[in-house]
Amino acid sequence: MRPDESWAAVERWLGAPIATPLREAIARHGGDEIGAVRLYAIDELIERNQCYETQVYCPGYLTVGDDGGGRAILVHAALTPSTVFVVGHGSMSEDDFVAVGDDLASWLGAGCPLD
Repeated sequence: MRPDESWAAVERWLGAPIATPLREAIARHGGDEIGAVRLYAIDELIERNQCYETQVYCPGYLTVGDDGGGRAILVHAALTPSTVFVVGHGSMSEDDFVAVGDDLASWLGAGCPLD
């Protein structure tokens, strides 16, 4: 599937547009491992978010990666807020979100710190 088709599929599944900076970050880093974080490629987003039921428990958010240790990396699809969060896969609730970055670009540039 072409990237534009993949994005259209993700937006249909999510029911909301994906912010341009988020698209750009995934296009550039999707499939990469940065520090302890693996960022999902565009063609993995729907499957991973369905698996972790992100849309059910964290509406508006998108799981964009994981730490390989049972925690999801989430951002709001519209980047409002622009904060990057981690949350345990077994506890996908905004109440359990832990902020690890003020904005996606800075967080990626800093090597995806998790604490």
